[in-house]
Amino acid sequence: MVEILMQNKMLIIFAVSLSALLAGNASDAFAVESPTMHESKIITNGDLYVESKIPTQIPFSVTAMDGFNSPIPVECDKTSKTMFKVGKTTVRCIAFDSFGNKTSDSFVVTIGYEIVRIPDWLKNITQFWISGGISDAEYFQTLSFLLDEKIIHVPYTKMPKNAGDHEIPIWIQTNAERWVNGDMSDDEFSIGMQWLLDKKII
Repeated sequence: MVEILMQNKMLIIFAVSLSALLAGNASDAFAVESPTMHESKIITNGDLYVESKIPTQIPFSVTAMDGFNSPIPVECDKTSKTMFKVGKTTVRCIAFDSFGNKTSDSFVVTIGYEIVRIPDWLKNITQFWISGGISDAEYFQTLSFLLDEKIIHVPYTKMPKNAGDHEIPIWIQTNAERWVNGDMSDDEFSIGMQWLLDKKII
């Protein structure tokens, strides 16, 4: 008896699905997962830095995966054969999956003799300093160590000496807070480091 009821139930489900299909409502009859449910992604090397005084080629690789982690074609407006000029160049890439869904990404190629390099995780330490979690001396000792180990790099130029040797103006911390919040670029933030270097604070 139970087996007969189950068979009847399956027949009813099949009949409803078939009716929906014949009525042109195939999407109601069968739910098919598509890549639109999972975004495609473009995988790059991230921002690239090369120290050079002349235009330079930089090898890089870019791949793309659809929502099912299958490779899909990707095109960029620059290639590894591009002669990147001195300065910053944004490379923009796009990819389309088999359903026509578009995804895009970009990265920056920097060519220069003196390049500002500041890792993002330094913002966490800087925020800790701004909030009073560590002292000025501890923060600047950290910066000094990172500079010595070439983990961060800023171009060193002499700055005007308009403050005492151990006086730290408020604009240093103000700029640091703006940098942490994303309102100031690495290049602008590095001016403060250059000043600290000139004052031999770091």
